[in-house]
Amino acid sequence: MTTEDSRLIRMLEQRDEQVLHLLTKQYGRAGRKIARDILHSEADAEEIWNDALLHLWNAIPPAKPDDLFAYLCTAVRRLSLQRLEKKNTQKRGGGQPELSLEAISEKHHPQSNDVEELMERAMMLDSVNRFLTALSPDARTIFLEHYGTGKTVSEIAAEFHISRSKVAVTLMRTRIRLRKAMHEEGWL
Repeated sequence: MTTEDSRLIRMLEQRDEQVLHLLTKQYGRAGRKIARDILHSEADAEEIWNDALLHLWNAIPPAKPDDLFAYLCTAVRRLSLQRLEKKNTQKRGGGQPELSLEAISEKHHPQSNDVEELMERAMMLDSVNRFLTALSPDARTIFLEHYGTGKTVSEIAAEFHISRSKVAVTLMRTRIRLRKAMHEEGWL
């Protein structure tokens, strides 16, 4: 650890806010470049740099990195990749359900006092219920949490202590099976 890094770490431990200016002066250009190379945005790079400084402020103490520059660069890279993943997720719908089960039902069969339409809606809901009953308990729970209550993939993963990819794959497979079942019964 350099003497300058030791001094900066001592300032962080003492909660001297001047250290943030010194860190930006010494490492800010390189940190923002890392973020900019990943995110291709000057504004995002500036935000990531500030987030990295906040991370460092909260981490020290108790952390005492041997190489402050490497520690900051690692934080910038990790935060940038998380931001990039979040942006890509939002492009794919942000992990939010496209429609709730109720909205799907309304879309295909709007509210009506027509007995024929009400019977048709009841039969379609019965088909969906039979489909859900045939699912494994885990797949049914994940599907209903996402489409029934509107929880995001991340929220479901955290709640059930499983990976986001497992939730996403389960949802995708369930949607494919539901689409096939609804098509076979003539609803699609």
